[in-house]
Amino acid sequence: MKFLSLSINLFFIIFAGVYFVLPIDFNIPAVDGLLDFFYHIGLVISLLVASVDVYLKRKQLFKNIDYYRLFITFLANFTACIYIYNSKTPLGLSILLLGLCLIYGLVKKTYYSPHPIMVVLFLFSSLKIMSCLWSSDIRQGWAHIDYYTAFVFLPIISCFYRVEAKEQKAFIYPIFSFFTNLLTLTFIAYILTVKQLNQSFWSFLTLNKEYLGYNIETGIYNYYQSIGWSKTFHPSKIAWIFLTVLAVSYWLWQEGKKKIITTFQLSFYALLLLIVSLVLQARVAILGFFILVSLFIWVGLMRYVKSRKSIFFYTLLAIFVAISGVILSITQTTFFSDPSRLKMSTLVFKSFFEYPFLGGGAFHEALLLHQANIDLVSLHNEFLTALSDQGILGLLLFLAFHILVIYYGLKNKYFLGIYVLLAFAIFNATEGVMGYPICIPFFLFCLIPPKQT
Repeated sequence: MKFLSLSINLFFIIFAGVYFVLPIDFNIPAVDGLLDFFYHIGLVISLLVASVDVYLKRKQLFKNIDYYRLFITFLANFTACIYIYNSKTPLGLSILLLGLCLIYGLVKKTYYSPHPIMVVLFLFSSLKIMSCLWSSDIRQGWAHIDYYTAFVFLPIISCFYRVEAKEQKAFIYPIFSFFTNLLTLTFIAYILTVKQLNQSFWSFLTLNKEYLGYNIETGIYNYYQSIGWSKTFHPSKIAWIFLTVLAVSYWLWQEGKKKIITTFQLSFYALLLLIVSLVLQARVAILGFFILVSLFIWVGLMRYVKSRKSIFFYTLLAIFVAISGVILSITQTTFFSDPSRLKMSTLVFKSFFEYPFLGGGAFHEALLLHQANIDLVSLHNEFLTALSDQGILGLLLFLAFHILVIYYGLKNKYFLGIYVLLAFAIFNATEGVMGYPICIPFFLFCLIPPKQT
């Protein structure tokens, strides 16, 4: 029963592989309505298998957690899970999550001193909201950052509710189990697609968004069919949340003598993630995967280094190698290069000299893009957005947030916060997710060291 979930996933993948190699003309995607039925059945099976898996490990996961706090934990991992299906849904769930945490703190009369990480996060979020006041259009400025009105309460709620160490595994494992099944579903959907198109199984290795062709009727690339089960239907978002779950799952795999996540499970997840990232041609996830794995290796090696000077030196060396690798990938390969992003960066730096301290206000990034005839409303880079809209003050606060997470993570040997930070930073530097509802469950449960019981 220990490997029940893994065995079921392997069975379905092997079955799909056999179907692919057999000379069968029947193709599920070619039959009207059958592909949608496959997606729905796949989602139901994924949920059922994850539920059984979690139930079998209930004693390891939920022991000594009171019912109210356990419900909060369930709500948090449900919020994270629903994001991959519909990224717009978590707003209401995140607000409910914060409300329940506040009620618990008020009833139990608990109060914790504001953590420095949360203080800086509150200042940054408040500056984001206030930047509407010096925006060229207050109404559009507000519409541009209104989602921060929920996120700004996270640091406040953290003064009334702190996650306990035993609750973190109850938060992480159900997500890991469900997402493993979804990776399998995505991979099988890819197999069905290449079978239908009579393409090579290894087509995903081409690093070319046109590797499966373009569907004129739908107006999208054919590889999108692999994520047809999701209403989010955004390769980068889906691949990124898979990547984030790898980060937190690796930490859980490291923790404790009794492994809740086995080495086989983690390796299977990591391999599927890399394949799916290539299937979806998700550049952020492909680069992010190797960056995260490099971080895991670095953390493992640093356990054997006792000198602080040596740790500092190796850390600087690792950062230099990582940055150099990313720069080389972007500048020396056509797949990872993006001239439009370079153009957007130039626009921001020119704007900085005009609005250096507080920036041009909320929505200023959209105005810059409009002036340059770029059909976007966001710079797809939270660091550049902070510099554009909130100036050097906003960027410094945003950077301070990252520095403090790393500092307290190293100080307390609490690497979960660093892993989560890096996963979010990767996406913040390429798309942008800061302040969105999906941040709330991960930041609440993973960002700062938990309360010890």
